[in-house]
Amino acid sequence: MGAIVLQPASEIRARKKLMELQKDFKKTKPWRHATDLNHSQKIHFCKAATGLNAEFFGVVSYKPTLKEYSKSIDWEPDLFYNKCSKYILERVGSYLGSVHPELANPTIVFEERNHDYDRMIRYLSKVKENPIYVQSRALSAINPFCIVKKSKSEEELLRYADLIAHSLYCCVNKTPDNFQITEPRYLTELSSRFAADEKGSIIGSGIKPIHHMKDLLLDEDTLKKMLGMRALPRRSFRKLA
Repeated sequence: MGAIVLQPASEIRARKKLMELQKDFKKTKPWRHATDLNHSQKIHFCKAATGLNAEFFGVVSYKPTLKEYSKSIDWEPDLFYNKCSKYILERVGSYLGSVHPELANPTIVFEERNHDYDRMIRYLSKVKENPIYVQSRALSAINPFCIVKKSKSEEELLRYADLIAHSLYCCVNKTPDNFQITEPRYLTELSSRFAADEKGSIIGSGIKPIHHMKDLLLDEDTLKKMLGMRALPRRSFRKLA
């Protein structure tokens, strides 16, 4: 799952950039997913995205290591999606609360899919009202009732969030078709725009691994690259557990 935080002025620039990319890619119709682009186009998109005045966030997991958690929710996709939504909004909330308190309670757009969003909003509201974990207190900067759902045809900026999510997925995706070879290049290109702690580390701040980095079963090279990724620290922003 990926997210991008944009202020109004940056939003205008982000939309203009998508129009420029459409011409660069010589596509007659707007692409909807990062998977619609080839490798070089994805890299070009990543470089363009990092040129925006924006902040990136992401949640990444590796299904084979989620067996115990899967049993606890009977592997109900909606519950897992809600949990990931909580994780990513905790990080967005922490960023807004410590760096841009004036942007608290923003409009939040989720990509429309076959999901019970009312249930998700109720869940997030409950967590916000009674935070069991310290990191959930960051939801104080988030109003779950400001969440709306839109398709990519209704909100083109969702393509940035999709790119972020795709870059994380490519770091853990191991299949016979790709010979178990992961691709951290996209995340590397985007890394400078992720929220970072006071030391510049994006893991735990801009990126939430479920539940720990070791659970992603990354190959040594990808693990080293991800742990070494740095971004400009944002004033008093702190890493969440």
